[in-house]
Amino acid sequence: MSLPTTNRSISDSYASSLSPSSSSPNPYNYNFISSPRERSPSPSRLRGADLSKYGPPNSSSSSLKRKSPSSRAAILRHIRPYITIRFITPFFIWIGIIWIIHNFIITLPLPKLSNNLIKNKNNNNNKGGNLISSSNHHLSTSFPQPPLRTGDDFLDSIDSRWRPFDPLPPPETPFPRLRPTRFLPSKCLEQWFLDGETLCGKDEMGKEETLDATWLWVNGSDHRWRDSMIHWRNLEGVYSPEHHFREQNELVHSMRSVLDALPGHLSTFHLILADYPFDPEKDIDLLPPSIIPDLEKSVNSRKSRHSRFNFLNETENSRSINSISPTLLTHLSKNWRIAQTPTWLDFSRRDKTNPSHPYHPFSSNQQKQGKEGKKNKLLKSELNYPTLRYASHSEIFHLPSLDRDGFTEELGEREWKEKEYRRKALPCFNSMAIESRVGWLPGLADVTLSLNDDFFLLRPHAVSDFHSPLYGSVIRFDHGYYQQVRPILDKNRFNDAGEVGGLYHANHLLSQRFPRRLRPYFAHVPKVITRGLHHEASLMFKEALAESSQRRFREMMLGEGDIQMQWLLTSLRVERWREALLWTYVVANLGTLGDSSDTWNDQARNELRDMFGLNENDDDVIKIEVHRGERWTLEPGRMSKVFEQVGWESPKATDFLFSSMDGHMPPILKSGMDPLTNDKCFLDLDRCFGSFWTREEDVPSADMFKRLTFQYPECGDCLIMALVTASGPLGLSAFFPPKGTNFENQEGEDNKNKYDNKHNNKHYSRYLPPPHLPLTPTWHEADFSLETIMSITSLPGEFVDLREFTMKLLSRYQYLSAKSVSHFHMLKSEEHANRVFKMIQENSKVSILGLNDDIEENYEKVKEIMQNWFELRWPKKAVWERDWDPIIDKLEE
Repeated sequence: MSLPTTNRSISDSYASSLSPSSSSPNPYNYNFISSPRERSPSPSRLRGADLSKYGPPNSSSSSLKRKSPSSRAAILRHIRPYITIRFITPFFIWIGIIWIIHNFIITLPLPKLSNNLIKNKNNNNNKGGNLISSSNHHLSTSFPQPPLRTGDDFLDSIDSRWRPFDPLPPPETPFPRLRPTRFLPSKCLEQWFLDGETLCGKDEMGKEETLDATWLWVNGSDHRWRDSMIHWRNLEGVYSPEHHFREQNELVHSMRSVLDALPGHLSTFHLILADYPFDPEKDIDLLPPSIIPDLEKSVNSRKSRHSRFNFLNETENSRSINSISPTLLTHLSKNWRIAQTPTWLDFSRRDKTNPSHPYHPFSSNQQKQGKEGKKNKLLKSELNYPTLRYASHSEIFHLPSLDRDGFTEELGEREWKEKEYRRKALPCFNSMAIESRVGWLPGLADVTLSLNDDFFLLRPHAVSDFHSPLYGSVIRFDHGYYQQVRPILDKNRFNDAGEVGGLYHANHLLSQRFPRRLRPYFAHVPKVITRGLHHEASLMFKEALAESSQRRFREMMLGEGDIQMQWLLTSLRVERWREALLWTYVVANLGTLGDSSDTWNDQARNELRDMFGLNENDDDVIKIEVHRGERWTLEPGRMSKVFEQVGWESPKATDFLFSSMDGHMPPILKSGMDPLTNDKCFLDLDRCFGSFWTREEDVPSADMFKRLTFQYPECGDCLIMALVTASGPLGLSAFFPPKGTNFENQEGEDNKNKYDNKHNNKHYSRYLPPPHLPLTPTWHEADFSLETIMSITSLPGEFVDLREFTMKLLSRYQYLSAKSVSHFHMLKSEEHANRVFKMIQENSKVSILGLNDDIEENYEKVKEIMQNWFELRWPKKAVWERDWDPIIDKLEE
């Protein structure tokens, strides 16, 4: 077992990781009471004798006389008789009764201090001539790191198959709070969206993004996991194919391939593991002996009845249940879990903050003398080496504790729902259910690369092959017309062992919130997931996702089937971008023209006439033919120049087909159709604009937005094409409101009463969500008016710059449609495996490989062929592998 190379003992090292701190709250309370002899000396003793009384009568010290103690003594003499349990207990009982009544029975008319504070603060700001800003109420763009687990998590496991751990608590409520994405600086943001290019350089744009990466992993040959799976499979009455859970040792090589393809651009690897309850009879020997004394002290400090128990009566080499106090055994069996772990993983070398990590600046490896007598220095690739974190299913299976409108659910109801949910959902043997909970993964960054353990990167990649703040996330769709996902619920697919049922269910949900349509499938490659979008989906479809994630097996007939979460997030990004584009023009731009805000009036009608080249005598025009204009966004060399200008690496292994900076992605055409079909459309003025156009009536902009975006989606798509064309070859200038267009978030009495009734009499949240549109599960129930959107995303009385607001809104959903040279193979036999690997070795252009276990014959031989090819392709071990050698596996600059 590898231990930290320090002069402290193991127990001291463990105690340091247990000690509470502000940055890492600990579930244990340390109430060590020192004896009177050990207390610190009084301040007067530390300062020495007080000689001021011997000074001259007129000295400065005599003027600073303290208040006579006689008055205090008199007050204490009257109060002291009442400071007893007899008088204090009823007071706290009454406080508790009032709290219970207020929170669970009926809301009492208590004063709302926070509202008054906000109002006073706003008044003070206005007096000083400053505009109220919501920027101070937004969370940071980076997600916080989780606290340390109880116990020395830097120690390696005693048994490489299983690891005892104390699960991290669920995220602090309310969760998930929406966080801003990484916006470009204001000046650069405006240039980029209006002109499609920017003058900003390295200093303004900041450092390049780094990526996290996530893997799900399970070892189907582990007897403990297998016993649990068979038990629940029999209980649910389902059959699950064995090859879903077979372990081919792909994970270690998948990680090596990502390290090799993206050196220096990776932040954290996340490994999501199955876990079991802690069984004292089986698992007590898995605890490192060095941590038991400290666990005893921390647990028994709260229960003095076990204080006389001998905590240190076990040796380094042997211990038993009888050597551990009943209190600790109860605590372990109730709170601790056992994680199933890869046998090659050395937990002492997974975290660079561990002083014994080889790439820690002060590790023993770096203190050794080199050939020239100098200390070894870390290479850049070693300094930027990723950390590996692990999390169990029990740590990520939680429900949102937030309403869709951003307010916390009631405490009692929330806890009851959570308990019932976890009882039905865990243990889980369904990868689609697990993927739907990835947004709860502790320490996950906003941008992450989601991989199966049988996905491999074969060529060097840049971060921009997957994501950038300029162009957004890179999506690799399958562009086959007949591969598209249908928007239906097929009862015959509810217990589908594959993913088709989950795809259909996901598109059914999207087609309730957005237009009902076929949507493209995606290629079998790593997916880019942003945590912010995962949180939006978790709130938007919270009921459906909660039900589907309780399906322990794909084959269960529970609810309406699985939900393919990764595909849902990919398609949700495309739809949210389209929705935000149309809202920007219809509501934030045309809806704010004239005196009446949030209304389409004569000025809006004139704007449309100008764009389409119509005059007042063209009343007989009923249709407008719109052509897609020339666009330069993806012209050869432009993207590379932009990345070079801002100091970020250009894409290395990706061909780009479409950018969201050119509007909405056109539909996939059937084979043989003219590609130019997608370059023109017809805008039916009567159908698209209704009475606003035919009878020249004023209509609310939110109603017009729903009509164009959802009711008649072909109208919205054609309007987007017209506006992109009107914007010229670069940028999206025609969509945005004029510079200086502001909206004041009113705090009138009527609005306040409406707000209080709607939100259950709760005050404005301390943290405001970033710009976003409603998170309702259907478009019919959503309110897209400016007043409603701003009431959730800005402060009362704030003047919101609508141009900046809409640009930040669009920044959340940018994307690129792309393709890479990727291969996906389902290995079936020895001959097939040899043919596949020979073909890959001879084609140096293949950048992404997916291998699916569908082996039908000679299983062991096919497995051997796979292992040999893996070792040939990626011979260098990762630093957290057990057989890692600092010489053989040394990184290169």
